[in-house]
Amino acid sequence: MVPPIVIGFRHTGIIVKHMESSMQFYEDILGLEVVQDYKDDSNYINDVLGLSGGNIRMIKLKTQDGYIIELLEYINHPTKVLSSPFYNVGNCHIAFTVSDAEQIYEKLQNEGVDVISKPLLSSEKTAKVFFCIDPNGIRVELVEMVK
Repeated sequence: MVPPIVIGFRHTGIIVKHMESSMQFYEDILGLEVVQDYKDDSNYINDVLGLSGGNIRMIKLKTQDGYIIELLEYINHPTKVLSSPFYNVGNCHIAFTVSDAEQIYEKLQNEGVDVISKPLLSSEKTAKVFFCIDPNGIRVELVEMVK
């Protein structure tokens, strides 16, 4: 048997348009913890990404169970928010487990976050699920497991 190439999950990277509004969403509203915050314009980052003259601010945040997301702001490269339907090929969304979907839904509504639906019981009746949109147009799924 051939050993697997992938031995673990590292993180999910999200390119952001405005770091401040993204941090307000992920840190202040969702409660993720900042574990790293730095800028990099080194030869390494440019070479590994295939860029020239890149300067990137990166902030890594983690959930209580250790899931890491990395917010990347390209300081001197133009970026734009792309919108794509759920059914298109590519990265569709990120998902977080929450303890109380109804409470989080109300909090997001009160904070003015764009919420797609109320928490709904999944077809297999194992979770309450709803989606919201982060400040960069990224779909965020919030899931409460039902006991």
